[in-house]
Amino acid sequence: MRPTEVKVLSLRGPSSLVFDLVSFGILLVFAAFAVIFVAMILSASAKPNTEGRVRGGGVVMIGPIPLVFGSDMKWASVAIVLALALILVTLVVNLHVI
Repeated sequence: MRPTEVKVLSLRGPSSLVFDLVSFGILLVFAAFAVIFVAMILSASAKPNTEGRVRGGGVVMIGPIPLVFGSDMKWASVAIVLALALILVTLVVNLHVI
């Protein structure tokens, strides 16, 4: 590749990287809806917990900065691992595309 050439990604061929990433993203969205639907069905059919305490955590990615939250230390730790995994996936995808 000459110094003045620029590597361009296009949607021309079915084996194109961008086409593959878009297809993968759409597949992940449908998979997420399926998981949410199954979780709602299982939650509705389960016996209510008598304890009444809900625990959980999550990650909000604002650019490369993860905001981690959790109701207790266990779930905060799980969210930190999730944040690290998301950062790693982002780096791998960005370095692969460039």
